Amino acid sequence: MPTWPSGSATCRQFGPFMLVRGPSGLRLWWRGTKAVRDEPGPMTAGWAPSRHVALDGAVNVRDIGGYRSSCGLEVLRGWLFRGDALSQLSDPDLERLGRLGLRTVIDFRTPGEILLSGPDRLPAGVESASLPVSGGDLEGVYELITSGDHERQRRELGGGRAAWFMVQMNRGFVADPRQREAFGAALRLVCTPGLLPLLYHCSGGKDRAGWMTAIVLTALGVSPELVVRDYLLSNDFHRTEYVKLRFDLVETGIVADPELLRPLMEQSATYLGAAFEEADRRYGSFGAFLACGLEVSDHMLSELRRGLLGELVPPAPVRLVPACGGLPPR
Repeated sequence: MPTWPSGSATCRQFGPFMLVRGPSGLRLWWRGTKAVRDEPGPMTAGWAPSRHVALDGAVNVRDIGGYRSSCGLEVLRGWLFRGDALSQLSDPDLERLGRLGLRTVIDFRTPGEILLSGPDRLPAGVESASLPVSGGDLEGVYELITSGDHERQRRELGGGRAAWFMVQMNRGFVADPRQREAFGAALRLVCTPGLLPLLYHCSGGKDRAGWMTAIVLTALGVSPELVVRDYLLSNDFHRTEYVKLRFDLVETGIVADPELLRPLMEQSATYLGAAFEEADRRYGSFGAFLACGLEVSDHMLSELRRGLLGELVPPAPVRLVPACGGLPPR
């Protein structure tokens, strides 16, 4: 079972997580924390510095602009941002975000996540929209980790089962009606003139924010290779925090084999591919998924492209279907 130093409080923070000891036992939650500055990693070196927004209280906030679309235009910088939780921002952070000119922030965190880590700290005048996405049974996974039951952890997370959980979680972004509707509502906000610059975020800025970014970039005609590259950048931004978390969980006796946690903490192209595969399986094409799954019209997509590619943008590279009849049940 986990060992705690004498005189410890009811909460201990490990990197982006908080370990909470209460009447019902130990619980592990993702919590905002001070950003840890990493040197450029294998993915970050050539891609992230120009789009990373350096903050004291968030580590994974970045501009999704700068990627080239299939029409030859680059996604405009300074209009759309992705990120992790904004609840721990410092006053200087608020000034930095204020200089971005943000008008809208979308929060994908659940009420439970917000209750623990706190609501967003935002510059004055920024409108916020709460669109919770559960991301599967993450609370159950956290309970498993904090149980300190090493045999159960090996049984339920070992042998590829942790990675399978992440694959199923990403499929759920498409398959689960409530989660899909949240992403659809978020995309419709991004398509709405006057709401940009906009930032959307979850807790870690990697899974929910990662899928949202993949949707937007693909709709704009950015190549799959670049979409995956952007998705994997989260590994570099969280690298130091995750190493510390695994070390602390072993040191306290909560976990015996930290490698069991790697699939839960690090992004894999397989996870993103699972979401795209689910969209194709259910709707037949990405365009049909946009139209019938996320309920985005041709007009909305045109507004998205004008807002993020410029006024001289050519016809859309992603074709929507004329009607949604005959598609598999959603």
